[in-house]
Amino acid sequence: MKRTLALAAALFASAAASAADRYLPGGNDDPNLRAAQYQNDENRYFSALTELLAVPRSNDKAADRYQWLLAENYLSFGMGQRAEPIYRELAISATDHLLLGQARLRLARFDYERGYYEQARSALLKMQEHLPKPLVDEWQDLSARVLMAQGRYNEAVAVLTSTDNASQQSPYTRYNLGVALINDGRVPQGRDVLDRIGRMRVETLDDLALRDKANLTLGWHFLHNQLGGSAKPIFGRVRSQGPYSNRALLGLGWAELSPQGTKQARATLADEELQGSPFTTFSTLGVLLRPGFLDRDIFKRAGMRDFKLDKLAKGEQDALKRALAAWVELINRDPMDPAVQEGWLAIPYSLDKLGAHAQALQFYEKAVDNLENNRKRADAAMTSIREGRMVETIVRRDIDAESGWEWKLKDLPDAPETYYLQNLLAEHRFQEALKNYRDVRMMQRNLDSWKARLDTMETAYKQPRPDVAPEILFRRATEDWTPSWTEPAMTLRADTALAAPGSYDAKAAPASPPAIELATGMPKRFDGDWEKIQSLKARQASLHALLETAANDQGKVLQTMAINELTGQKKQIEKYLVEARFALARLYDRQLKGELDDQH
Repeated sequence: MKRTLALAAALFASAAASAADRYLPGGNDDPNLRAAQYQNDENRYFSALTELLAVPRSNDKAADRYQWLLAENYLSFGMGQRAEPIYRELAISATDHLLLGQARLRLARFDYERGYYEQARSALLKMQEHLPKPLVDEWQDLSARVLMAQGRYNEAVAVLTSTDNASQQSPYTRYNLGVALINDGRVPQGRDVLDRIGRMRVETLDDLALRDKANLTLGWHFLHNQLGGSAKPIFGRVRSQGPYSNRALLGLGWAELSPQGTKQARATLADEELQGSPFTTFSTLGVLLRPGFLDRDIFKRAGMRDFKLDKLAKGEQDALKRALAAWVELINRDPMDPAVQEGWLAIPYSLDKLGAHAQALQFYEKAVDNLENNRKRADAAMTSIREGRMVETIVRRDIDAESGWEWKLKDLPDAPETYYLQNLLAEHRFQEALKNYRDVRMMQRNLDSWKARLDTMETAYKQPRPDVAPEILFRRATEDWTPSWTEPAMTLRADTALAAPGSYDAKAAPASPPAIELATGMPKRFDGDWEKIQSLKARQASLHALLETAANDQGKVLQTMAINELTGQKKQIEKYLVEARFALARLYDRQLKGELDDQH
């Protein structure tokens, strides 16, 4: 009995193992599909695509996982035009509408970041009618960004306010709403939204950066509208050290000297106040204007000789001190920042306007020297870009990463040109072009590795081991081979119906010729190992040439973007130089005529 049960168990296990081994190519149990899923999870989208494209297609509906995975990897590697028709096909029979909605949003975001705004807007409109509720906030945010990129601010506001979900929207979405409201002419509402973002409680460094950006945007809005009194406290909220600090310092100084205007009413915030935030300990620019800081001789700290502005009222002198407190801090920062360069001119301009002509002359001379140095740096940066050093240095990090469209630029090379191009490098148009360039270079390296393998195989084919005789190789190749005619099975039987010997007189039938035809020629093509190697090498060389052309073209696109950006900055530097030299010439002329009071 036990033996019977053991035999039954063994047979059952064998049957189960046999059933587990059976799978439909391209189906959910295909081991190649599982390998591709693992590579996808590891952000190796190129390898995952290579694995998937080698799997035979199946018409079985159970193979939907293959289609989803194929479309996902196409899109993740930056091939949205290949992913879109697959998603369209899946939408016909899809039962998971949330998954389909997420895929469509990814496609729309891909088009938006690549600058295809019309395609992105069209895709978003098509999915609006059957939009799953969990995706409403993300759909609103992306739709608003697409519309704002097209300058359609009224429509962006309508999208962001179409549903009663303001409390669920992210701070980034609310920031976009504030900007859209101001650009649409609804200024008070826009100011209120930005003011709330500028004073919100933050939990992460990203939120802190957004808060600084909101304050910078709102401060310059007030300043452009001659509302310096409202701009000052807004600029004062920005951190003293951060990505928006220099621009805020520049604005803070101008806010002190510009018309103060009518103080704008603040929004009532309740629980969004800064108290209790883990980031309240960061120093802000408002600290620069504290009384103890200004009581020190700001003019001496700025490198000026002692002087008095007797013609100025007390209020004007105090305003000048506060402006100089911001600008003196500013001009000691990164000289390649456009805000710092403008600060070099802001100080002498203000001094000249307020009657401190000798001090203005001194600062204009410093500004000319600094701007000349910056113009030389800009020329050196252009030379570096034309030689391709910057782009190659950027992509050298994570050089073999296959993350495609998901790749992010995490740090910058320590090169002069990258300091000039920080704003450009953060833009989608440059980032997407850079991703294309990286992917092309990665595929080139992949082909180079295959060329090395093929060369090794070719060398091994040409040079067999000389110490092995051909007869030995033949014996080894045939030692386990049994001819089909070995030991044929023959069956003999006695036949009792045969005629007696000599009594059979029928004529023998003529023997038919064997049905054998001679070959008319050699085979058209012999496809052996050598021929396969040569074919693959030719294909590799052809693909490598195509990729080299694509890489050069994409490199030129990046180079053109960078050169155009640097050219614009260089023109701005030259404009500052012209202003500084003209001001110097005017001051020298007045000095020669004895019109300047030399204030010591």
